[in-house]
Amino acid sequence: MTISFDEFVDEAMKILDVNLRGYKIKRVQRRTDSLMRRYNVENYAQCLDLLKKDQQFREAYLDHFTINTSEFFRNPQSFKYLEENIIPELFAGNKKVNIWSAPCSNGSEPYTLAIILTELGYDKSRYRILASDIDTGVLEEAQQGIYNENAIGNVPPALLKKYFEEIEGLSIKYKLSREIMDKVNFEYKDLIKEPYEKGWDLILSRNFFIYLTTEIKEMLTHKFVQVLKPGGYLFLGNTEFIFTPEKFGLQKVYSSFYQKI
Repeated sequence: MTISFDEFVDEAMKILDVNLRGYKIKRVQRRTDSLMRRYNVENYAQCLDLLKKDQQFREAYLDHFTINTSEFFRNPQSFKYLEENIIPELFAGNKKVNIWSAPCSNGSEPYTLAIILTELGYDKSRYRILASDIDTGVLEEAQQGIYNENAIGNVPPALLKKYFEEIEGLSIKYKLSREIMDKVNFEYKDLIKEPYEKGWDLILSRNFFIYLTTEIKEMLTHKFVQVLKPGGYLFLGNTEFIFTPEKFGLQKVYSSFYQKI
């Protein structure tokens, strides 16, 4: 039996319980086709059958489909602005600061926040960092805290020496210190389908919007704004823009930072 890609998507969404149509459909097809080539799957009907019957293939599909590319201190100037301007404002007074990384991918961005806050001298009791992702495999990877050289390229040498241990093997890996890892909590979450916890001072959702349809981007922006505290910040990737931020109750303050009015 031959089925079209549209038919495949409709059935795959039921099996995976993931809204594939929230992502740019050409990207979904490219990722699906590349995985099929890797596993020598001949057509969408066979791919669908494997998703139904083969747990390992289903996990491989989700892992291949989701966005798992991230690195420490990605776009260093943005993190410098965060460190010098936004963090001091958020920590003014005695309140506890709530930070959410969504999606968190391999954990490098929430861990970057933990490193910055540690270097600034803020005690763990002063803040909470939650990191969420839909990919259980990448969440496990994040909680192991082991990274390749590509992920740590922007880490200043002094911080690399202080918070990472080099692991020698077939390729060089770096193990993040337990001190930093203990400052981030991870959870599974489907950002498109599930409700959000309220009360965030800072939300990082970096390099996620570029993969989504306009409709889903607007829906997620509304959801993020609803759970931000007044005056809280949404931190996007450097190539992501909200063209009419006032429509969502936001104002752009710097590059990829938007503040809730």
